[in-house]
Amino acid sequence: MSLLPEPTKSTARKIHWLYEQKKEKPRQHMGASIIGHACDRYIWQTWRWVFQEQFEGRIKRLFETGQREEERICENLRELGVELYTRDQQTDKQITVSACEGHFGGSVDGIGRGFEEAPKSWAVLEVKTHNTKSFNDLEKKGVKAAKPQHYSQMTVYMGLLEIDRAMYLAQCKDDDRIYSEWVHFNQDDFEALMDRAKRLIESTTPPEGISKDPAWFECKWCGFYSVCHEDQKPLVNCRTCCHASATEGAQWRCELHGKAISFEDQIAGCESHLYIPALLKFAEPIDGGMNFVQYRKADGTEFVNGTDRGQFKSREIFVTPNQLLGDKGLKGIKQTFEGSEVVSLLADMRDDLEDVYAQDNTAKARKTRAAIDKNKYDIKLGFIDK
Repeated sequence: MSLLPEPTKSTARKIHWLYEQKKEKPRQHMGASIIGHACDRYIWQTWRWVFQEQFEGRIKRLFETGQREEERICENLRELGVELYTRDQQTDKQITVSACEGHFGGSVDGIGRGFEEAPKSWAVLEVKTHNTKSFNDLEKKGVKAAKPQHYSQMTVYMGLLEIDRAMYLAQCKDDDRIYSEWVHFNQDDFEALMDRAKRLIESTTPPEGISKDPAWFECKWCGFYSVCHEDQKPLVNCRTCCHASATEGAQWRCELHGKAISFEDQIAGCESHLYIPALLKFAEPIDGGMNFVQYRKADGTEFVNGTDRGQFKSREIFVTPNQLLGDKGLKGIKQTFEGSEVVSLLADMRDDLEDVYAQDNTAKARKTRAAIDKNKYDIKLGFIDK
């Protein structure tokens, strides 16, 4: 009798798959939860939707576990007699704070009174979960030193709500230990954080990152590593476009079309999208106007981000390897076929350009052929004639 194959854990995989199917929209505002991050560029790129970190289903489910533990701790506090509010009494929605014309803010876990540390004082409640290593570090150093982002988040909430205390409650996910810390408001820290948020929101170009060294430890573990230190190009949406700017009332405006941009339209972008030049690190802007930006790469080749004949739309730049932008063969095809657009990379791209490079044995031509060979199996390049 033939041996039956070992059963695969398909049900377990399917549960994680459920979480992977949940597509989350980007956050509209700059979050108080990240304003204490060590890197200005990380905060700015998150708010400008330069890139969206992708998490496997297991990690997304772990995030949900943290949210459920928050609910349990709130129940525990009420059982202890704490007068705790987790929702706005007028709107029945989560308590929120905002500043900088609505472009900065966050959601508060709760506001309570009756904590053991100072029973008569109102305090902002912040609940977090930690793994064992993180929890041990927290117990040793305290929240400000061990988790500066959590401290900054509470400081912003205290300042905007005009409450001078906060209760930080942390739970260890591995052994259910609980840590509490009574945090006092610091006006200087609050003003520094608000100044930082305002500066980054008003900045039209990405600030310097924490390090230009790709081996820097904080960069190596960052979700934006591929954008800052590799060839990952920014996503195409209104917030990466040089025509868009933040305005009053948490709104965004397109200067090209002369109108306000809705949240959904910001996500979609439009045909006229032009990258903020500083986001394309592999090329230098040398000319530009309302409808185009011309770039020159280090090898001397040039390309134009625009919508006219022979120019590259932003979505074309996004899918085209950097080595091929400015390539004479690619530029020739776009000039010849009006309305042609790079939509994917054909596996036979090298064959399409064979005539162009047949007699060209320069170092630049050899480098281009190598780039095509390297990418032809995992990127596709093609054209549509509209």
